[in-house]
Amino acid sequence: MKIIKLLFIGLLYTGVVIAQDCSAVLFLKEGTVLEYSNYDKKGKIIGTGTHTTKSLSQEGDKIIALIDMTFNDEKEKNLYNSTYNASCENGLISIDMQRFFDNSKLSAYQDLNIDITGDVLEFPVNMKEGEILNDGNINISVKKETFTIITLTSDVRDRKILASESVTTPAGTYMCNKVSFNFETKLGIIKVKGTATEWYNENKVLVKSESYNKKGKLIGSTLLTAMK
Repeated sequence: MKIIKLLFIGLLYTGVVIAQDCSAVLFLKEGTVLEYSNYDKKGKIIGTGTHTTKSLSQEGDKIIALIDMTFNDEKEKNLYNSTYNASCENGLISIDMQRFFDNSKLSAYQDLNIDITGDVLEFPVNMKEGEILNDGNINISVKKETFTIITLTSDVRDRKILASESVTTPAGTYMCNKVSFNFETKLGIIKVKGTATEWYNENKVLVKSESYNKKGKLIGSTLLTAMK
């Protein structure tokens, strides 16, 4: 084992220690708040999302963050709340796919039973141009008692790290790694295929994302608007 894997930095809050190769992951710090604005294809704001790291735990060398997620409409009316996990171990970040799902699609079902199962998407702490990342799937069933009202699924494929680019948002200007992938989303009988591009800064925070339909036209976008 390389010496760097044995190095640790100081205790965080409840005694969780973060390995040096995971220390740059900002959302693995308790109290971190990331705020996003979501836009439609015409650039009109359609909602805001907030991701707050509530607590950390440790399983062996793996550090796990429990993150609260809220989604509000453009008038700041709360539409949906949930939680998801993110973790880091031996220089590999894993994030529940629920983090990347368009939560506005679930707002109409907030008062029903929502069952979510899915994969994690992985990112190396030290992203390198040309690296291929794992595929992922998420399946969401909306139920009333035992009856399934609707099923939502999303598949992400062909993820790849592209060149570094500078990105400016209301939260600041960041040098980012650009990640592209293909997706297929099903909502009942409605199917949408397309491509997406995401930009991650040096703290592994999602700074910007854009989604396109299969004809290459913009569907929507997300920008980081604040980071605390």
